[in-house]
Amino acid sequence: MSEPHNRPASLPNDLDEIPVEELIRLTREFTRRITNQDRQRLGLELRESGHQRSIQTSAPITLQQFFSGEIDLDTDLARRFSNTPLLSRVKFFPPPDRPLGRRATAIFASNDDALMLSVDAHTDEAATLDFTFTLFSVIALRFRLSPLVEGDRSRWLDLMRRANGITFLWTRERWEQPHLIFVVREHFGRVYAFSPAGYEAAARMTPQMITELLDWLEDLWFPGRREEREAQEEPDETDLRSVPIGDWAEEPLHFSPRQRGQSILQSVIPDAPEEQWEEAAEAPSEEETAAEPPSDEFGDEALSADDLEW
Repeated sequence: MSEPHNRPASLPNDLDEIPVEELIRLTREFTRRITNQDRQRLGLELRESGHQRSIQTSAPITLQQFFSGEIDLDTDLARRFSNTPLLSRVKFFPPPDRPLGRRATAIFASNDDALMLSVDAHTDEAATLDFTFTLFSVIALRFRLSPLVEGDRSRWLDLMRRANGITFLWTRERWEQPHLIFVVREHFGRVYAFSPAGYEAAARMTPQMITELLDWLEDLWFPGRREEREAQEEPDETDLRSVPIGDWAEEPLHFSPRQRGQSILQSVIPDAPEEQWEEAAEAPSEEETAAEPPSDEFGDEALSADDLEW
């Protein structure tokens, strides 16, 4: 009887057998693939707004280098903002159980209140957002994003819920107006804000703070959508009850080899993404192989809009 959860043939049975250098190489390769997909997706966004031809002439040099593949955007920004404070607390005004006015505010803060990030969401048709970074309650930098079209907002929410990825929050004016870059690694996030006037700001956010921000904005922008999404993500308890105890003991579906090796991987590389240890997919039949030509899902070639998961 074949096992339903087979590890990739290239991986040892125990992650302890993998050299640290190999784990680092696999982690970097995974991150590079995700970054390539994000770069191609952002290229499609630029074509939507007509900025694909002006990027090498009017865009900031950092974006020019990123879209041409000269730099790793995550590494470059992390180097420039190496000691960014971590935001780990949040307050909402008005509270979730109070009626909304013309504006709702979420204030994220570090443990020592040295840095605060205020997000003002206006309930107008433009869905205006104001991101204000306040340092020691003395200096504040504000970045206003307006207007944010509905399709871009929905796409940004979906992309931000990934465990890893680079996501831009900007208007159809792109870099010509204030914009934000979110870099998420293992659900931990870094937010970088840029203004055409030349000032910049950055902060780090815990996974909980990112979830709080996304849920809050989703409830403001698309009332009722979060409840529908969470209902679809809940497991079917009737299916769990129908599984015989013997089958659970022989092949526990909820404890795959990837999960059993998770603690070992994280002890070696705390920031290593888990998705690279996904179980190998079932081999296609000869008829399917003959019908479909081979493709490189994460290759550097340009992808069409239908190939990308929005």
